[in-house]
Amino acid sequence: MLQKRLLLVCLAPLVMAATPVSDTVNERLPVSRVELEAHWQVDCSAAWAELEQLAGATGQCVPGARLRRTLQLCAFIYQPPGEEVATACPDFAAALDLLEAGPVPDSCRSLANFLSGKGRCLPSPVPAD
Repeated sequence: MLQKRLLLVCLAPLVMAATPVSDTVNERLPVSRVELEAHWQVDCSAAWAELEQLAGATGQCVPGARLRRTLQLCAFIYQPPGEEVATACPDFAAALDLLEAGPVPDSCRSLANFLSGKGRCLPSPVPAD
């Protein structure tokens, strides 16, 4: 009897691991980008415009916490994890990486250089889908 219980205890996890479970698929919800912006109450076009304004300053470009959070959400919306790197602008993820590199003396110039290369498609609106 003890052997049967031991066998069941050992086999149960193996059987469960071998059985494919169809409901454990990790998928993105079929929601448009505009709906995600509305859900998270962010305006990605306005955030990019604010980033351009920040790049016009001199010295260190230090974005506020609100702009950083908005850029994070916009990067998730338009450049979701697991998808190919976006070649189209605006590249929210790369802009956020540049800003999070830390304060450097000419960070505004670096940001302006980045925007001149990656921001060629602006000020046209961000595509909906």
